[in-house]
Amino acid sequence: MKRFAAALLVALALASAAAAHKLKVFATVEGETVRGYAFFIGGGRPDGSPWTAKNAAGEVVASGTTDTEGRFAFALPAAATSELTVTVDTQEAHVASTTLAASRLAGAPATAPPTAATAIARSAADAAPDEARLAALVTVALQKEIEPLMERLEAMDARLRFTDMLSGVFLIIGLAGIALWARKVRR
Repeated sequence: MKRFAAALLVALALASAAAAHKLKVFATVEGETVRGYAFFIGGGRPDGSPWTAKNAAGEVVASGTTDTEGRFAFALPAAATSELTVTVDTQEAHVASTTLAASRLAGAPATAPPTAATAIARSAADAAPDEARLAALVTVALQKEIEPLMERLEAMDARLRFTDMLSGVFLIIGLAGIALWARKVRR
C-alpha cells in the first residue's frame, strides 16, 4: 500500500507540473490587424518565441517573434478569405495554436474602426444610412465587447481544476480497489 501511495503522489506531482506550463494562444481581429498573445497556464508569457500565421491551404501569410509580453500582431492579408491559424512555438517543447474563422476575417472593416463622433457626423451628413458602414460599426463594437469574454473563457477552459484532480485520484483509487478485489476473487 505504501508503494501505491508513493506512486500516486509522484503521478499527481508530475501531472500538476505538466499542466502548469501548458501554452495557450489567444488572437483577435481589430480592424485590419490581427493581434494576440501566448501565455502559460500557470502564469508567464513566452518572450521572443517564433510564431507563424497560415491560411487554410497551409501557406504562411505572416511570421515573427513574440515581444516580452508574449504578444504578436500582423496586418490582415488582403486576400483573407479562409481561416487563419496562428501557431506559437517556444522551441522548448511548448507549441500551441489558435484558429480565426473566416467569418471573423470577412467581417473586418476595410478601414480603421471609426470613433463614435465620426460615425454620428457621417450619419448626419448622409440622410440615407449606409448598411455596409453600419455593419462595420456593429462588428467593431461587438468585437470590443466580446474580446474580454473570449479571453476569459480561454483562460478558464485551460486551467486545471481541483475537482478534476480529485476525480482523477478517486478514479485511480477505484481502479486499484477493483484490481485488489479481482485478485482476491481469483485466490
